[in-house]
Amino acid sequence: MNLLQKFFSNPNQAAVAPSLEERIQQVLDEYRPTLYMDGGDVELLQVDAEGIAHVKMLGACIDCPISLLTMKLGIQRLLKENFTEINGVNAITDIDISALYNRQAPTKAIELETMK
Repeated sequence: MNLLQKFFSNPNQAAVAPSLEERIQQVLDEYRPTLYMDGGDVELLQVDAEGIAHVKMLGACIDCPISLLTMKLGIQRLLKENFTEINGVNAITDIDISALYNRQAPTKAIELETMK
């Protein structure tokens, strides 16, 4: 907590626990330098009620032939190890984003098999 936060904080106010999405974002932020090394990145779009994290690969990861491997052995493993609420990860393309936010099932998402 920085000095301004301490000054303006209310000691009687209960601390609010970060949401699942915020906690996932923190873990992804720690993994992000690995993606940056090859010019890529990842964006968390949402976590649905079934515990599927919908992410979008960015930068060089979009067309990378091993992005599926990065998703399965990197991002999905990382999220499943850190969050019992996560049952899988879907890589969403630009085409699928509008369907995702319209609460329809994405038509071209790459669903990764659940790691045991």
